[in-house]
Amino acid sequence: MKKIRYILSFAAVTAMMAACSKIGEVPSDKADKPKFTDKSKVLVIVVEGLAGQQLKTVNPPVLADMMNHSTFSYDTQADTITTDGASLASIYTGVPNSKNEIRDSSLKPASTSGARYAPFLTLLKKAGKRTMRTISVTGWEAVNNTLLADASVKITTKDDDATVRDSAVNRLKTDSLDVMFTQFNGINKAGKGFGYYAYVPEYANAIKTVDGYVGDLLNAIKARPDYASENWLIVVQSTHGGIGKIYGGDSESEMNSFSLYYCPDLFRYQVNQAPSIRSSIKFADQGANAVNAVLNDPAAYNIGAPTATAQYTVECKVKTPKGSSPTYPGFLSKRANFSPGNAGWTFFQENAYWQINFSGTGATGNMQAKGDNINDGNWHHLTAVFATKANNQRVCSTYTDGKYNNQVNVTSYGNLNTTAPLTLGFIPGSVNTPVTIYMSDIRVWADTLTADVISKYSCTNKLDASHPNFSKLVGWWPMNENKGNILRNAAATAAGKDFVVNGAYSWEAMNYVFPCIASVDRQNAPLNTDLFYQIAYWMNLDLNPDWEINGRLWLKFF
Repeated sequence: MKKIRYILSFAAVTAMMAACSKIGEVPSDKADKPKFTDKSKVLVIVVEGLAGQQLKTVNPPVLADMMNHSTFSYDTQADTITTDGASLASIYTGVPNSKNEIRDSSLKPASTSGARYAPFLTLLKKAGKRTMRTISVTGWEAVNNTLLADASVKITTKDDDATVRDSAVNRLKTDSLDVMFTQFNGINKAGKGFGYYAYVPEYANAIKTVDGYVGDLLNAIKARPDYASENWLIVVQSTHGGIGKIYGGDSESEMNSFSLYYCPDLFRYQVNQAPSIRSSIKFADQGANAVNAVLNDPAAYNIGAPTATAQYTVECKVKTPKGSSPTYPGFLSKRANFSPGNAGWTFFQENAYWQINFSGTGATGNMQAKGDNINDGNWHHLTAVFATKANNQRVCSTYTDGKYNNQVNVTSYGNLNTTAPLTLGFIPGSVNTPVTIYMSDIRVWADTLTADVISKYSCTNKLDASHPNFSKLVGWWPMNENKGNILRNAAATAAGKDFVVNGAYSWEAMNYVFPCIASVDRQNAPLNTDLFYQIAYWMNLDLNPDWEINGRLWLKFF
């Protein structure tokens, strides 16, 4: 392998072309420019249905090792149409579906205006400035007949990843190729059959299987006779993710994909998307006119009587209208009715502040712990910790945006179990002022989170195994669907415990980026359309600006 030092750069989006020109070098390079020769080569591994965030959880060994010498992102964004055809088209044409107008598995543009945005290999062939030997190995014949029709060699295998792997390995061993494209779809099949989640065994195992195939391709490259003098860039690019067992739409889960650009001489660089709230539902009104969401399992998330094992934390993010000052509208409840004598708890707003209210079966009054001001029109993170201490004394502590507010002893109310389902928005008895609130990132933990942990994770809506209490996450509704009336539970142990939205709801754009330390120095993550910028740079290819190839340059000489 030819030794050249590189490092990724997210700032390399400089003026790439003025006319028909090569992609510009990154300014202030400290090393000699690499010599682009016919020994520069690229392997593109397209993986269908691999959700970046789910891959992060599975963390298979081959890709994990490659990341030590890669630019990579678990936050890569597919286009807003995430069908198989549309996702592949955005990768192979380098432009979004709004331009290429390829939306389905026909892999053909819907109009003549879309046809002008031809696949990348077709554009290079028409330009006629350089002849490359390109190979496509796929189990989907239509890809070889359309998007990769101008590959020098097109190999269509049976629809089986192992067969695709075997064919690609055989070519890699000795072929004098410049660029190879290969495609695996076993992960997508598992997602469609069982769900696009790391906690689904079939999906996780499919990821591990393809990870092994990637390792086989790497080993084949290393076994090439001229490997020591060749300069390889290996790309792993996924098409889309999924939500439940479906895909095709524009939810965050469906658009979540993965990108990795690997060379042994690259330094590790992970591109993280700043955490944000893209959209939400306004929970509003009361009674028959209410927009609320009710959990489909009424027995779930009871916190019981105060005992040593009854330790819980409930969190959510909310946004109220600026200057709002309502009287007692509940917005997050595990309780049948806000009136005294109904066991359970309710997050509610009183004037500018949020509070949590408790009552017990047959009680003649309520008790509450005050939070902080939330009526400034911004998003806020609310936390209630239900801790049972010595002598079975239960206290509830409130936090706002990670900062401690108050504490109240609620031991006297005893067992707080209720047959009422967990509810977002209106519950009966909350009739003074109708609720008006946006919500997101609802979490339930079977544990008491410490003040430090609450603070650290209050300014993000991304949770993974790095969270010290992750194994105790028993309910998590990110609310990133962006469509439909089902709010899906993303906690590994709670699949199917989902909220159903009732009333005349709508998803509204928020586009809110968290203004905290976690977002500093983060940038927009890669897009599926970025692939050919990297190939053109690596292979020293001319790009005509008339092609309107989308993308950013992520590779930098060091």
